[in-house]
Amino acid sequence: MKEENLDLIDHHYAGVLVVTEDGRLIGQQRDDKPGIDNPGRVSTFGGTVEQGENPRYAAWRELVKEETNLMLDEDSLVLFLEDKAWRKLTKEWEARHFYYVKISTEQLDNLEVYEGQGWAEINGADDPKLVDLWRTVVGKFIELDVNTDV
Repeated sequence: MKEENLDLIDHHYAGVLVVTEDGRLIGQQRDDKPGIDNPGRVSTFGGTVEQGENPRYAAWRELVKEETNLMLDEDSLVLFLEDKAWRKLTKEWEARHFYYVKISTEQLDNLEVYEGQGWAEINGADDPKLVDLWRTVVGKFIELDVNTDV
């Protein structure tokens, strides 16, 4: 699902939901410190799309090169949602590009997270730990009913 006019927005975010072969949805437990968006909550892995990057590469870079020890090809990330959201912290609109990637339970068992407090399982769109602006994202992903075979 792609929203219109995202190219008119200056700030772009690329995020990744990690899905295990047994259907668990994995996100990143954010640091619990002041001055960041949603401290202590669970969100997607990801970050800012840098100047000149395409969103899928940015999502892959954040997940594979910066935030975890996962060894994945960029092509393994599948786009499932593009939208926009208002960021309270910076008081600006943000274009958001969301992908998912499938991993094995063995990869999850060996997952190291280098940013935030680690990984956390997301138990549906109404999970109280989930960042509020991510509820619709998780809901849309669940509606897709993705085959989780790796």
